Amino acid sequence: MITIHLLKEIEAPPEIVFDLLADHTQFPTWDPHFIAASLTTDGPITKGSKGTTVGEMMGRRVENEIYYDAYDRPKFVSGGTSSGMVIAKNSVTFTPIDNGTQIDFYLQVKLKGLMRLFEIFIKPVIAKEKEETLDALDNYITKNY
Repeated sequence: MITIHLLKEIEAPPEIVFDLLADHTQFPTWDPHFIAASLTTDGPITKGSKGTTVGEMMGRRVENEIYYDAYDRPKFVSGGTSSGMVIAKNSVTFTPIDNGTQIDFYLQVKLKGLMRLFEIFIKPVIAKEKEETLDALDNYITKNY
């Protein structure tokens, strides 16, 4: 199992940061790893909502089905995704701080089959991509808010 924990401070209120990071349909707007995203359940995102994303991971096109198992705007979101040989579960806490929001990002990735043999090589790639994701969010917010 791969575990990644990241902390990031962003100079924006939790509501703005949450709306961009917790809503997967916003990902293609600011995250260069995503090409498309949609909600497959009716209504706004809540606990139990489901959707899909299309993106690039480690240079490959990846389609994911995602789900939300917690959605407490603007404080906390958690959910997961699956795609072939990968099952991921993440949670994000958004804490107000003096100059904006602290993001506490936690990710667990379970690799299936022969992919497990490459875990030691895959972990740093995933960690780097997640750091790039949070940096892209920060840059997007800085330019647009």
